[in-house]
Amino acid sequence: MIGTLFLFLLLGLYLAYLKFAKKEGARGDTQAAYDRVERSAMPPEIAEGRLILSEEYFRTEHPRRLGARFDQVFVGTDGLLYPVDTKRRKRRQVYAYDQVELSAQGAVLRHGRIGVAKGHAVAPFGFIRLVVNGKPEYQRVPLLSDDELAHLHDRYYALHAGKVEPNPAERTGACVKCAYLSACPTGRARLTH
Repeated sequence: MIGTLFLFLLLGLYLAYLKFAKKEGARGDTQAAYDRVERSAMPPEIAEGRLILSEEYFRTEHPRRLGARFDQVFVGTDGLLYPVDTKRRKRRQVYAYDQVELSAQGAVLRHGRIGVAKGHAVAPFGFIRLVVNGKPEYQRVPLLSDDELAHLHDRYYALHAGKVEPNPAERTGACVKCAYLSACPTGRARLTH
């Protein structure tokens, strides 16, 4: 009787192990499939490279006080650092502020105290990883120089201090949604014409 119970217990444990092993194997297969899809979408500079940063925040004081949260940073096969920023959107479009964000990441990589980045130069471009309908696509984006970033930084604070006038929006439709419309004579004038 005790021997039979022991056999049933062993059989139950064995079946539970098989179920667990199958589930873990499926997870491994899913991860491998994900890696294949993701790596095949990557540009050659990073597809065979090495991921060195993921979801980490760093700062620098040069060219101005900047902080950046890195989605991913790869060391390419050429030894250069490539920042990658993921955007989930309805359309495959890269905006100017995406370039500014990637450029700030580039500046933080160049000037910040990031141990894993030491000894590596930053590539002149990064990538925006656009995910539309679950499918990733990488678009190359040139990085702004330190001088260009410093100019944008200074202009941002000058605008908020009221020392300079804002440039008009490229499209009148942007003025309609602008949070500063009530304080912007240019925007109000554009909408009344």
